[in-house]
Amino acid sequence: MRKISYLFALLVSFIAFNACTSDVDNYFPESAPERASKTVAEVKKTLQEASNGWRMEYYGDVTYGGYNVLCKFQGDSVLIASEKAGKNHEAGLDASGNLITESSLAHFTVNQSMGVVVSFDTYNKLFHYFADPKNDDYGKAGTGFGGDFEFRVLKCTSDTIVLQGLKHGDRILMLPMKADQDWASYLKEVENVKTFMASSSYTLLSGTDTLAEATQYGDYHSLIFQYPDSTGSMKAYAYPYIVTPEGYKFYMEVEIGGKKFTNFSKDYNDPSDERFYPQGDASICLETVVPPVVDAFKKGQWFFDGSKVGPYAEGAWNDFMEAIKTAANGKEAILYQAMIGTYSNKFGFHAWLSSDYLYVELTVRDPNEAGDEMALQYNRNSPTNKAAQVFMKSYKLTPVLKTFSALNNKLRLKMETDNPRKPTYMKLIQVDHPENVLELTATQVMYPFGGSQQQ
Repeated sequence: MRKISYLFALLVSFIAFNACTSDVDNYFPESAPERASKTVAEVKKTLQEASNGWRMEYYGDVTYGGYNVLCKFQGDSVLIASEKAGKNHEAGLDASGNLITESSLAHFTVNQSMGVVVSFDTYNKLFHYFADPKNDDYGKAGTGFGGDFEFRVLKCTSDTIVLQGLKHGDRILMLPMKADQDWASYLKEVENVKTFMASSSYTLLSGTDTLAEATQYGDYHSLIFQYPDSTGSMKAYAYPYIVTPEGYKFYMEVEIGGKKFTNFSKDYNDPSDERFYPQGDASICLETVVPPVVDAFKKGQWFFDGSKVGPYAEGAWNDFMEAIKTAANGKEAILYQAMIGTYSNKFGFHAWLSSDYLYVELTVRDPNEAGDEMALQYNRNSPTNKAAQVFMKSYKLTPVLKTFSALNNKLRLKMETDNPRKPTYMKLIQVDHPENVLELTATQVMYPFGGSQQQ
């Protein structure tokens, strides 16, 4: 006990002695504000010194995948070009192939705020397209693409900048553009690669063994891989990617069946457009698959567009839209989107209205041998969810369903599409009433029936 007390007394004396010592080493030759100011200046200088600007691998909600955004920093301004500039300019090029940029430069700042923050603080329609919470191409009102315009700097060197969105937290990688790289040519090559590698379905192969099946929905830069988990149950996992002139580059490393990869190249080992290999690895490949139309219909997501439902079904949809004006606790329910296809591993009719998600189970019956004709049957009981059952009973959803399906297998549909490998639409034609034509699109359609729904 005396020994413990003695040691404790020595410790107290040592602490007291050090507390009274006036000579404290100055580990930092600069004050904290001076260091922060220096770091801010270094980041800004690095941004400006890339002679041909930077290529930003921009991600918001990773469900949608990544897009190339090109930025050239000059003084306090930044010139922006983008792979995605709205529906009419998918590749950031106009009809003549010219690069689309804003008529005026955007403004940016670099400041200290719990770390160095880069902010694109004046509106730019190309850049803020991704951060706009009301984006008609992605998400519902209030969320949009889920992107940011303010970013914390995690790493900054002359060859790599890593950012993190302040609001949504997504990682953004920036790489310098080559000095002689023409921006328009770069974005055009990205579009060419996207077209070259595009397929609605793929198979992931290791030799002759199938590791997974993969599906691509619409224009999203994301592959949905389906493969068995450790229990043998089939699971679906989404892996977002960005398109580069070399091929698909994934947001993070993917591991399936013991195989790891970060990319698939358009030209490694096989110059055809049927098989794609990771760079430097010929042991696995992503092989394109062209399924029968009915299988592409079942595996895909096909969105309703009010302008393409046809006069036969228009009345049923008008009645439904009128009925839902009181569906949200006596107030109007907003129809964000509706589609037929597979969502959360369930095939059927899906619709999102205000706070309600509707799911009606659909079953494909008696497809013909060619795979382009079928009967479509709807189920008014479980697994059709309770919300959908309420809307079928009280808000005139059933007549809408009857324009493309039936409770039996007697409503047969002929199916047509444009590109079997990568369909952009799916046309359903009722066999015994060919005037009933419904065209669904692979591209997500928000507020499909417009009008007062666009709030």
